[in-house]
Amino acid sequence: MNADILNPSSIAIIGASTNPKKISTVILQNLISGGFNGKVYPVNPKYEEVLGRKSYPDILSIKEDIDQVCIVIPAHIVEEVVDQCIEKKVKSVVIISAGFKETGKEGKVLEENIAKKLKEANIRLIGPNSLGYINNIDNINLSFARKNTGKGNIAFISQSGAFCTAILDMACEDDFGFSHMVSIGNKADIFENELIELFDNDSNTSAIALYIEEFSDGKEFVKLAQKSKKPIIVIAPGSSEKAKEAISSHTGALASSYDTITTAISKANTILSESSVELYELMKFVSSNRIPKGKKVAVITNAGGPGIIATDNIEKYDLILSELGEKTTKKLFSVLPDAASVKNPIDLLGDALADRYDQAISFCENDNEVDSILVILTPQLITDIVGTAEKIVKIKNKTSKPIFVCFLGNHDIKNGVDLLKEYNVYTSNNIEATIKIIGKLVKYNENTIKSDIVEVKDIKTSSKYIRDVKDCLTSEMVILPDDITENILKEHDIPIPQQIITPHIENAIEFSVNRFPVVIKATSKDLAHKTDFKAVYLDIRTISEFETKFYELRESISKVTGITSPDILVQEMIVGNAEVFIGANREGDSQIYEDEGKGFGHLIAIGQGGIYTEIHKDIKHILIPTSREDMLQALDNTKLSIVINGFRGKPKLAKEKLLDMLENIQRMLISYPQIITMDINPVMLTEDKVVAVDVKLYIKD
Repeated sequence: MNADILNPSSIAIIGASTNPKKISTVILQNLISGGFNGKVYPVNPKYEEVLGRKSYPDILSIKEDIDQVCIVIPAHIVEEVVDQCIEKKVKSVVIISAGFKETGKEGKVLEENIAKKLKEANIRLIGPNSLGYINNIDNINLSFARKNTGKGNIAFISQSGAFCTAILDMACEDDFGFSHMVSIGNKADIFENELIELFDNDSNTSAIALYIEEFSDGKEFVKLAQKSKKPIIVIAPGSSEKAKEAISSHTGALASSYDTITTAISKANTILSESSVELYELMKFVSSNRIPKGKKVAVITNAGGPGIIATDNIEKYDLILSELGEKTTKKLFSVLPDAASVKNPIDLLGDALADRYDQAISFCENDNEVDSILVILTPQLITDIVGTAEKIVKIKNKTSKPIFVCFLGNHDIKNGVDLLKEYNVYTSNNIEATIKIIGKLVKYNENTIKSDIVEVKDIKTSSKYIRDVKDCLTSEMVILPDDITENILKEHDIPIPQQIITPHIENAIEFSVNRFPVVIKATSKDLAHKTDFKAVYLDIRTISEFETKFYELRESISKVTGITSPDILVQEMIVGNAEVFIGANREGDSQIYEDEGKGFGHLIAIGQGGIYTEIHKDIKHILIPTSREDMLQALDNTKLSIVINGFRGKPKLAKEKLLDMLENIQRMLISYPQIITMDINPVMLTEDKVVAVDVKLYIKD
């Protein structure tokens, strides 16, 4: 994306009006009052002049070249203006107007027609349904935002214009500025990835923030974010499940769209925000502070209660209460009253003045066992609030360690808080929220250090049975027949039991006689969830028992499917020490791993297996392609891992072979991207082997 799109030399505003309540008037006024040095052309046939500037009846009446056209007119006449923009050969278009794909089918068709025309003419588009954009570096406010806080070093990209205005309103309270703010609206052309790449290379931007409702190309977003030189903060609403295609597997419930997004955000090493307030607080911190280099936090307080709350939350958010060095403890002991606590959290007592805070912060700042400092103040009668704030500012400006400040209260602390904000010291009135932010920043830093980028090309292998898979594809999602599934599993060294698929009892007995005990069950194409229909029989040890169960099973299948002589799957019986569930869902179509494919790809789910998988929900997620190390981390975060690692003297199970299976499953999914969802439940795990006992693969283009 060309940076000139956000820095045009001339702008025409279609629909400019003299009515101060019109959006077009607000945009024109914002542009002029914001100090734009380029040429501005109001366009509206109703007026000869708008806000002291000559108004033109249409864009073609303007003799000079125009870099950018901002369209603020009803949707049904936008296409006519777009045609004029193409004839005029403008460089870019910003469509503020709503009434496109967000309104339904007709609006979607209109938006697609406009985007297609502009693309063919090599004209870039922001919007439609956009607030516009703000470029504070070059004094361009082409938006109808109520306020603009001015220049800063954060670039904010938002799919919601209303969210932009909300963040700007918060920022006004702190006089907190942005380098850029871009409302991408419906993203008919320019979307988040292009802007991330642009701002990552922008010397005026030190961090990027995103409000995104739907990622245009998830896998590309992950790559860009992994390579980014700057922190990226993301808020992505959607924790409630979207209406989505019903999937006849556990995976549909255990790997939702939101799971994919949150896993992708973590993999991309971006900082996930869970609310608008948290997003803004994270912006404030990364704009002017160093990110903590480790988990160890020193807490300094003038009251015991808040120190206890801080201690609880440090553990809750996977941080460590610093073990202060002996030198630090001795220094604190020498200057603090006898009743004070020189252990972390450091309690300065209620009569602490600014000097105690100054000394304690300085000692901790020089302690190698401290990565960040949390300063808590409650307004006691003699507390020197402003004086303490001044000491914090002085230390913050010279230290390399991040300082987080919680002044608790409201009226009495205001002057101190205002001083801290003036000097860009992070301050909050909420201990838990502050520690949660510290935890997120620490995690970001840890992932930055160890982040490895795994490419699809390093994993993909040849797919011998691709023709068989493609022959099974229809316009709907279908389950892959068991024989093809078996071939694909063996191709990728995914261990399965010895088995036979046959409708004939003679063949089944011949297979079983030297393998007892065995299991018989319906094939996946007949009954996906076998236990729901009494379609699986375990631990069969004799021929007579086998015959009885075989005919019972055949009758059960026939009642459900109407097939008189159905295929029966016979397997050697595998007894495991633990049952594991491994599933996967694909986000995107079957071209996802090609250069032109868009989406996130496959999300693998792993955790407790068996018939109670959906009840336990001991599931962690892995977005592929990824490394074995990341797979290990996901596995170790399950409760199941406690059993695998040997619980209460029990033997350790075949963990490395389970990881081998995960890597082979990753290779299979990338080599056969037609697999839209996968359900392996259970995988039987013993001390020395891992076997995928029941496998269902669903395919869709």
